[in-house]
This record gives sequence, structure tokens and C-alpha cells, in this order.
Amino acid sequence: VFVADSSGNEIRRVEVATGEVTTLAGSGEFGDADGVGDAAEFYSPTGIAISPDGALFVTDLDNDKIRRVEVATGSVTTIAGSGQVGGADGVGDAAQFDNPAGIAISPDSTALFVADFTGHKIRRVEVATGAVTTLAGGGTMGSADGVGDAAQFYNPSGIAISPDGGALFVADYGNDKIRRVEVATGAVTTIAGSGTSGSADGVGDAAEFHGP
Repeated sequence: VFVADSSGNEIRRVEVATGEVTTLAGSGEFGDADGVGDAAEFYSPTGIAISPDGALFVTDLDNDKIRRVEVATGSVTTIAGSGQVGGADGVGDAAQFDNPAGIAISPDSTALFVADFTGHKIRRVEVATGAVTTLAGGGTMGSADGVGDAAQFYNPSGIAISPDGGALFVADYGNDKIRRVEVATGAVTTIAGSGTSGSADGVGDAAEFHGP
């Protein structure tokens, strides 16, 4: 198991069979240095996803970057994000994030999908190039369903991808809703949650969440 130890500013490894914990990358002090093992630095690493070829992808929340960590070596590189808060699309350090939180990887490992928490967007990052595009969300808080930038989120936090790679499911923290995003089109629909904080079970908008 690989853990983003957010306040510890480290990426940890836990052996399932024994419970042994080792630090794969990160010095324990906040910073934004690339490097190997404890020569690398993070600042509130939050989301983590693993590719079948042995790489971790980490949302470095307070550095506003997406980082790559090699499982075999602990080598850390930045694949996208300038380190400056913003919403710009672009390639590598020309792109900007605003507190990236949840992250998911496509079944073919070619793309990452990021819940940009304070940016109120769902972003796509090409693994090979670091090219960042906005899949859905206009960048202002709201709750509207729609396509692309006509849709609105309010602090999207968690994100998961369907086994066929066709749909994302997003925990929309500030709206207390669960949203669905079509990868091909950026169309956003609400599948559960009334938008009112609560704990009621139910179907669709009869259900309630509280900061999912």
C-alpha cells in the first residue's frame, strides 16, 4: 500500500503482509524539490494513484503540482504545474493548478484525472507529455450540471474512474453531491445528493451527504 502522508510531507510504503512501513520519498520537511528518496520534497501530498508499470502519481496540494514517484527507486519528478496558483492549461510547468486533491489514472495509464479542489475543475493530464487540459468546470464555485466549462463544482475532492475508462465519479465536497463526468465529452451530471448537508439515505436527490 502506498500512502500520501499529507502533513508529514512524505510518500510511505506499507507491506500488507507484515505492516512494515518505510518512507519511499520525501524529507519530512515541506518544500518542492525533485530528487531521489529523502532528497525530494513535497508540501501536503494528498491524492495518489498507481500505474501498472510501477509509478505513483501524486497531487502535491500546496505546491500546486502533479508529481511522479518511481516505486523502484523513490525518484521524484514534477510532470505538471508551475507551482503558482491558477487555472491555466498548458504543458508541464506552463500549466497551473489550485490545490489539486483527488487523482485517478486511466485504465491504459496514458492519462491522469485530477480534482482541482480550490480551482473547482476536473483536469486531465497526459502522462507522456505533462499536457494539462480542463475537462469540466468553469473555475467558479457552483452546482450546475452541463458540458465542459458550463458545468460547476464546489471544491471537488475525491475522484475515481470506471473500469472501462469512460466515466469519472467525483465527490463534490462543497456541494454535498456525487457527480459523474463523461471522459469523452466533459458532460457532468449529478447522480446523488440533494445539495443540502445531511446523512439521509435515499435515491438520487433524496439522499444527503456532508462533505464527501
